[in-house]
Amino acid sequence: MSRFRTLERIVTEEMAKPYQYGVADCFFFGCRVADAFDPSREMVKTYSGSYRTLMGAQKALRKRGYKSLSELFRKHLEPCAPAQAGLGDIVILQLGDGEHVGVCAGTHYITKTERGGSNHNLSAVKAAFRT
Repeated sequence: MSRFRTLERIVTEEMAKPYQYGVADCFFFGCRVADAFDPSREMVKTYSGSYRTLMGAQKALRKRGYKSLSELFRKHLEPCAPAQAGLGDIVILQLGDGEHVGVCAGTHYITKTERGGSNHNLSAVKAAFRT
């Protein structure tokens, strides 16, 4: 399956799920994309069940010794410049309500929010990681 088709499948599946912290949120959206391109990462398995609320997500991040989502993804993926992110690469977006995990979809970056899918441009990307 091509990289495009793999990403398309994951985005479609994840956006169809109702938003739920710790199950179907922006973090697990990014983890599922990363795992789709290399199942040996087991990011979904590693972090499943670790939180159920936004505050719980922040506590789980700190409990593991990370101060930001960028630090956590750096453990699993190779960093790259935001402008060099390619199709399917993971990005950390800085939005009005905080950091969100997103995915490069070519010319824009997709994340999952409580209001559904959300598209952003390069100016919102604060970190990027190769998948």
